[in-house]
Amino acid sequence: MRYLAMLLLALISVPSWANEPASLLQEAKALGAPIAAVQRAIEISRQPAFPRKDALAVFDISQPSAKKRLYVLDLKSGHVTAHYAAHGKHNGPNARATKFKGFQTDLDMVPLGPLKTAHSEVMDHYNKIVDRYDGTVYRNMMVVVLEGVTSYNNYINHTPPFKWIIHPNWYTTAAFRAKNDGMLGRSNGCITLDPVENNQLITKLEGGALVYVTVGDDPIEKYF
Repeated sequence: MRYLAMLLLALISVPSWANEPASLLQEAKALGAPIAAVQRAIEISRQPAFPRKDALAVFDISQPSAKKRLYVLDLKSGHVTAHYAAHGKHNGPNARATKFKGFQTDLDMVPLGPLKTAHSEVMDHYNKIVDRYDGTVYRNMMVVVLEGVTSYNNYINHTPPFKWIIHPNWYTTAAFRAKNDGMLGRSNGCITLDPVENNQLITKLEGGALVYVTVGDDPIEKYF
């Protein structure tokens, strides 16, 4: 009886990320994701605040913008994909974000920590994206609204008329990268995707998924 109680206690205390397939963490590591942050994100995504349990994203804002640094974990299939994502202009130069402290007061910086996707919508400004380098037109583009869920990042919920969103733009395209040594442009504080992948990723993440913005494996508290 005592053994059974100890076994049940051990099972209860196992972190939820440990129940994920080892292959998922291996894929994330192979793609360059910060593994401690990924494990932290999986744990956070189990909280009731995040109704979408089949997918989450980890954005390692510390990596160079020329790298695919937005990692989308499909918890249903057990696979991970990596994608280009732009950071805010006050986080640092195009090549790499270098500033993270002050994100709570600087609205042109990407907020750190756990964010929750809300509804997707069409915004006139992003409905049609025109690549300024090769002229490609991307139509019927969607955005997804982000919500802060902690005391240190919920300021993004109270800054009308501004919204923090995931959206596409021309400064993330293959043509832009080819002309800029692989680097992306910068946003005004939102997370910006390549229009080619934008709608697919938003569909995968909309409606209550976790988007965890991290500086490598560092604890977010380091940047308060």
